Amino acid sequence: MSRELPLFLIDAGELLQHVSRVVYRGSPLYYGRSGTNRYDDPARTYGVLYLGRDLSTALMESVFHKHQWLADEKRSIALKEVESRLVRAVGVLDDVRLADLTAEGVMAGYFGLNLEQLASRDYTHTQQVSAQVHAMLGDDGEPLFDGVLYPSRNNYPAKSIALFERAAARVGVVDDIDLVDHVDWPRFVATYRVGVEPDPGPVEPDDEAS
Repeated sequence: MSRELPLFLIDAGELLQHVSRVVYRGSPLYYGRSGTNRYDDPARTYGVLYLGRDLSTALMESVFHKHQWLADEKRSIALKEVESRLVRAVGVLDDVRLADLTAEGVMAGYFGLNLEQLASRDYTHTQQVSAQVHAMLGDDGEPLFDGVLYPSRNNYPAKSIALFERAAARVGVVDDIDLVDHVDWPRFVATYRVGVEPDPGPVEPDDEAS
C-alpha cells in the first residue's frame, strides 16, 4: 500500500491509565500474548498492553466491557469487586508513536474494514490490523509505530491505546492507586449511573416454627 497511515503522537510527560487488580500492585506492566483481546498479535509473538487516556475509557474497556448496558439498567458492581481493582498511572517517558486508526478513511480506505468488523466480538480482523501495523518499517528499517490508537467499542467516541511490547521502555508506572481512591472514580459512578452494591452479610438462619 502506497498510502501512509496517519501518526498520533503521545508526548513524553503525558499520563495514561491502566486498570488492573490489587494483587499486581508494584509489579511490572504486563504485555499480554494470549491472543484473546482486540488488538493482540494473532501469532502471539509480541505482547500488547491496553491503556486509556482517561479513567472512564480504561474502566469501560476492562471492568465493564462485558456489561449488558441495554439489558441491565441497574448497572451495578459489587463493592468487593471495586476494592479488588487498582489504577496504574502510566507515565510516558519518551514520545510514543501510534498508528491512528480513528482518522477519517483509515479503516475503510486503508484496511478495507467496515464498522461491524471493527466492533465485532470476533477479533480476527482487528488482530490482523495489529500485525500489519507492527510489521511496518520506515526507510531506515526501524519500526514506524509503537502501537495503535483505536476507537473504544465500549466508550465511543473515546479512543483507546494498544501498545506493543517493543515500546515498553517508553512508559513506566508512576503510581498504583486503589480504584476507590482514584480522584475520577466518583465522577465515573455518577456519569455512568453505576451503583456500588455493599457486600452481602452472613445469612441469618430462619426462625423455627412455633
